[in-house]
Amino acid sequence: MRSRVAWKRRIGQLYALMRARDLQRKLVLVYHSIGGGSESNDIETFRGHIHAIAGIGRLRSLPKLLASTPNNGVDVAITFDDGYATLRDRASTILADFGCAATVFLNAGEIADDERRFSRAEKGYYPDEQFLTWRDVDALIAAGWQIGSHGVGHVDLTNADTATIKNELSASKLMIEQRLGVACDMFAYTWGRSNSRVRAEVRSAGYRYGFVGDHGRLTKKSDPFALSRINVAKEYSRDDLTAILRGDWDYLHWVLRTKAVMG
Repeated sequence: MRSRVAWKRRIGQLYALMRARDLQRKLVLVYHSIGGGSESNDIETFRGHIHAIAGIGRLRSLPKLLASTPNNGVDVAITFDDGYATLRDRASTILADFGCAATVFLNAGEIADDERRFSRAEKGYYPDEQFLTWRDVDALIAAGWQIGSHGVGHVDLTNADTATIKNELSASKLMIEQRLGVACDMFAYTWGRSNSRVRAEVRSAGYRYGFVGDHGRLTKKSDPFALSRINVAKEYSRDDLTAILRGDWDYLHWVLRTKAVMG
């Protein structure tokens, strides 16, 4: 993985020399866990990432970012997938220090009433993690967080039958809305993967937005059911995130889109 990150950095340096500066950037970053298991982002590195954003851009809630018109500078929203307990225990405190909150896309079937459930790597989750409880989610909402759906379980909907897709979308939405008393109109595709069939089902299920993982930025032409997010791997340093915010790593958008088409 270190060699892959090193190549990303080298190509990013070359790409930065060739590209024109983009003064209007709306970015959605995706993390999973902070200070948790072996795949989690490091606590101090995450704090450094938020420092980097605050230093050269503006932190926005995801709904405000989606509703905003293009403005000079870099506007950034922080999101998390799956729903691990470290979000309440660590991430929320760090973000509160900067006067902001985030959005978490829950795998609703993993969220229990009182006892934190353990993650299962064989289901596609990060290993050595615990999930939030509904009480934990209530606390995040009280801290200004937004809640979206990541499905009932961790299912690749692009490989699922129609009945499974409909259940993952509708059941998770209903669970979140009934348990929390808040609207759930945002869906993050598992592993960032979608296709036209899945996106149509997301629309039909009553969501307003769907998020993919293609290392892109939001523009006026963005499809509301294929909105870009940028995955922030645990190996990414503060300097790496700064390069991402500037657009030096935007070439990854075309790399990921090419892989999706080919495979």
